[in-house]
Amino acid sequence: MAMIEVRTTATGTEAVDVLFVTNQKSIPSRLTQHLEERGYRWGKAAVPVFSGLKDELCSAGTVVIDTTEIEEPQRNGFLQSLRKLEQYHIAAIFLNNEIDFPFAEYKLATILQSASLEEIAGRIETNVAYHKKLSSTRTQSQDQTPDTLPPDTIEQLKMAGEVQRSFLPRRLPNSDLLRWSVMFRPADWVSGDIYDITRLDEQHVGFYITDAVGHSMPAALLTMFLKHAIVLRETRGTDYRIFAPTDVIREANDRMAAQELKGCLFATCCYGLLNFKTMQLTFARAGHPYPILIRHGQAPIQLESRGGLLGVFGQADFQQRSIQLASGDKLLLYSDGCDALIGAGDEEGQFEFSDQFMAIADLDVEEMIERLDHLAAGRNLPYNERDDMTAIGLQIL
Repeated sequence: MAMIEVRTTATGTEAVDVLFVTNQKSIPSRLTQHLEERGYRWGKAAVPVFSGLKDELCSAGTVVIDTTEIEEPQRNGFLQSLRKLEQYHIAAIFLNNEIDFPFAEYKLATILQSASLEEIAGRIETNVAYHKKLSSTRTQSQDQTPDTLPPDTIEQLKMAGEVQRSFLPRRLPNSDLLRWSVMFRPADWVSGDIYDITRLDEQHVGFYITDAVGHSMPAALLTMFLKHAIVLRETRGTDYRIFAPTDVIREANDRMAAQELKGCLFATCCYGLLNFKTMQLTFARAGHPYPILIRHGQAPIQLESRGGLLGVFGQADFQQRSIQLASGDKLLLYSDGCDALIGAGDEEGQFEFSDQFMAIADLDVEEMIERLDHLAAGRNLPYNERDDMTAIGLQIL
């Protein structure tokens, strides 16, 4: 599939799924090959051309922008085109932040300053899937609910939801050392999120959240695949081996990439392995929101690590990190449906925790998750804008 040079003409522009905005730089061949294998049409437009596209932008799925090439005279036209993106629910990806850009005005803008190709590809697929989802429902009523479905379909979804919940832990491994609490709030009867917390031996507990793109039945089916693809421990006879977080993530990624799954193209995951004798936490992530560490008397911090989304590329690289926990520490893992409650990037692209999260961060873990669940229940969104919301809270006693 050849690259499409995007130009403004009397007949408009040829539709593309991914539009790269750059004057000179070539697009990495590994990235374009991946897009073409997925069946995406992609194009490239110079900054002045992008600034004049205006209404023609509605055909794009996402726009990837190199802001180093935006000169001051082009800024107003550039911002005008970005406003059109927002109107058509088209998310923009900035590969850096070299301009004085008012990010607070653009809720669909994302900064990737030092991202791997895996993370860029994953973000592209997220944005395109988001745009297609909203486009398919744009002609429907904003207050449409699943209650309009046929009764037999509703009953099947409810049964599928019960099956999915049966895969969740029935009991949390609380002890005199650890206290756990969870929130599991599907956007529909079934969820694109799934989690697990399991004791692996006499001194280790493993826990994760994985989040398939979208929600409802296709995403729920992918969570069932991931439940079996995420292997934490191997037993052979009387011996066993606990896998390191990077090995867990890498194996799940390779299994998913090898399946070449359709519909739900990828997923995110964060996996933590805690030695509760030494209180050392080791973790790895795949495109998932960063875990949050909360220490008494200190501001919460994100525990960053590199890693692209699951299923984008086989043999992908994931970073493993370790941190020493202590009595009183709390750890929070959450799916991106909780982003609006936890925090967001500020005007400079730095993550800033929300006031509502800061108001509950110092509470004991069970009350913190209970209050988070209350905040989630209080969000009144149209059905097609809801997302699955899952969180795992851990407190060291």
